[in-house]
Amino acid sequence: MFTCPSCDQTINPASEICPYCHADLVPARPAAHRQQQRRGLLITIAAALAVVGGILAVFYFVLPKPSVAPPAIAESAAVAALRQAAAAVQSYDRREGGYPVTIVQVQDQASAAFANARGNGYYLVYQAGAPASDGNIHSFVLLARPDYYGYRNFYVDQTGVIRATRQNRPATAQDPPIS
Repeated sequence: MFTCPSCDQTINPASEICPYCHADLVPARPAAHRQQQRRGLLITIAAALAVVGGILAVFYFVLPKPSVAPPAIAESAAVAALRQAAAAVQSYDRREGGYPVTIVQVQDQASAAFANARGNGYYLVYQAGAPASDGNIHSFVLLARPDYYGYRNFYVDQTGVIRATRQNRPATAQDPPIS
């Protein structure tokens, strides 16, 4: 057994506090030991930062970068694709007396426009209007939505006026027309 240095009572050697006099039995660590612990911690942190930096460098130099068109090029390609898809939809209207219910009905004419938009970081969305009393659709909306934040969203309807917004939402008929 072990005796408490303060009260000389017999106590368990694993005790950190004497159950009789409540004296602290854990010896105080010297200041040099604390400095050594701090130095070891700083070395560990520095080594961890070096390893993380090395991993990030490998990712940066080894992994392929996505090929993103600059905004001006991507946006002009999206506008061209929007015009091409709108022309296909309007051609259908001249032939059939109404706009298509789905873009699939003009897929042969519009597929190049959709592919061009996708290749430049945009996707096109076609929305047909409600059927009129004659059973035909007389309005539509085509949207060009970007994959990347900061690129403009575009809108065109049966009027042919292309509108745009920089906000992260679909463009609408209330947005300003592009020049």
